[in-house]
Amino acid sequence: MPTIPIQPVPADPNDEVNPKLYNGIGYVHSIETGGAVDGPGIRFVLFMQGCLMRCLYCHNRDTWDRHTDKEQKLTVPEVMKKVLSYQHYFRATGGGVTATGGEPLLQYPFVRDWFVACREHNIHTCLDTNGYALHYDRILEDLLDHTNLVMLDLKQIDPEIHKVLVGIPNTKTLRFAKYLAERKQPTRVRYVVVPGYTDDERSAHLLGEFIADMGNVDTVEILPYHELGAYKWELCGDEYKLKGVHPPPKETVLKIKEILEGYGKEIIL
Repeated sequence: MPTIPIQPVPADPNDEVNPKLYNGIGYVHSIETGGAVDGPGIRFVLFMQGCLMRCLYCHNRDTWDRHTDKEQKLTVPEVMKKVLSYQHYFRATGGGVTATGGEPLLQYPFVRDWFVACREHNIHTCLDTNGYALHYDRILEDLLDHTNLVMLDLKQIDPEIHKVLVGIPNTKTLRFAKYLAERKQPTRVRYVVVPGYTDDERSAHLLGEFIADMGNVDTVEILPYHELGAYKWELCGDEYKLKGVHPPPKETVLKIKEILEGYGKEIIL
C-alpha cells in the first residue's frame, strides 16, 4: 500500500478546520452518558457540531451546521470533569468515551486533546468518523496515537452512487481508510444498508474487495437503515428525501452479511 505523505496545514485564515485557529474550545451538539451503540461497553459520547456530508438518511441532521445558537462551548477540563464521574461504568462494562457527530475530524485538535486526557486516566477512546480528514499532520497522528478504536463509516464504494447518497465524492473517506490501514490502526467499518442505494450485492462486493487486505479491519458492523431521524429534518426546515423508504428486509441484511464474511471479516449485526 503506497505511503500517504504528511501534508502541511494550509494558511487560509478562513479555514475553520485549520488547527492554527484552535483556541482550546470544542463546539458540542450534545452529550450522551450511557451510550450502548457507539463502541464497546457503556460509553460517554460527545456529539461534535458540524459535518460536511449531506447523507440522505442522516439521523443527526441538526449536527450539520458548524455553529448554532444551541451549541455547547466546552474545554477539555470541563468535559473531563463529566467523564471522570462515569468511570465506574467504563470499568464495569469495558466501555469508554466516543467522539462522534456531526464529524469529529472537523474539530480534530480538540478531540486530540480530549483523547490525550482520557488516555492519561486509562480510559478507552473511540473515534466515530466518516473519514473526512482535511489535514494530514502531526495533530492527526497524535489523535490516532491516542485512539483505541476507529469506527469508520464507509457509506458506498461506488463513487457515483456515493455522490447521490452523500452529496460529495468519497475520495477523502477512501484515502483516510487507506491511511488507517497503513498505520495498522484498529478499525471497525460501519456500513448502513439503505434500500435503493447500498442494499445490492454489487455494492457489498465492492466494500468487501476494498477492505479485504486491510489487516487493521477485522470487523464490519452492518446497520440497517431506519427512519428514526426523519423528524429532525422537518425541525431544521428541510425535506426528508427518503420519505417512504423503509428498513431493508432481514433477508437482504443476511445476504450482505454472507457476502462480507466471504472476504474474511467478522460481522456485527
